[in-house]
Amino acid sequence: MASALLERLSLDLEVLSEHLRAGLDEFGTLLCYLEGGRGGGTTLLHAPYTEALPVLQALNGLAFRGRILLALDPSPLSPTLEGLPLTGPARSPLEHLLRAHRPSRLLLAFPGEGLGVRFPGGKETEGGWRPLEAEGEPLVLRVQAPTGLTYREVRAYEAWESPLLPLSLPQGEGPYLGAVGRALGVPTYGVGLVNLRASLEALLGLW
Repeated sequence: MASALLERLSLDLEVLSEHLRAGLDEFGTLLCYLEGGRGGGTTLLHAPYTEALPVLQALNGLAFRGRILLALDPSPLSPTLEGLPLTGPARSPLEHLLRAHRPSRLLLAFPGEGLGVRFPGGKETEGGWRPLEAEGEPLVLRVQAPTGLTYREVRAYEAWESPLLPLSLPQGEGPYLGAVGRALGVPTYGVGLVNLRASLEALLGLW
């Protein structure tokens, strides 16, 4: 499965490279670099690989300052050596991106609308997702990236919260991976895939 996914990623990389600077990292994350106007920093926009088309459509022609590094993450499609499917993105690929590229801010695309500004903490157990303090140990999985790299994923994620922003967008619970950005000191927000372009316009207008 990993080799078939790598073939799909490689084909997409070939197409994207005809239009913008793009690459593939060791975790199989497909990276696209979009340059905006002068000033501003680098915004890392992390999104599921399966949502590549609507995310790229939302970014097409978008006005912003600085740079957007779009990271299309295939980790939810990656097999585990335990034979259990991942029910959402993994920590290690995102943590690697943040350490390698040191963006000014992190936006995590997630199902829903508006901004994700907090997450109460949670873990995935054999019985499903539960609060961190609930009984049951989190799953520990060995994930095989499309490139063949194998990494360990503990399915437990700390609570996080970011300051509310002066925007007329819904602001509520966000994705669990926000804890990764907050732990590294990166300003972090979830951004809903519903009406994504309008949310990005509002957010990037602040920066």
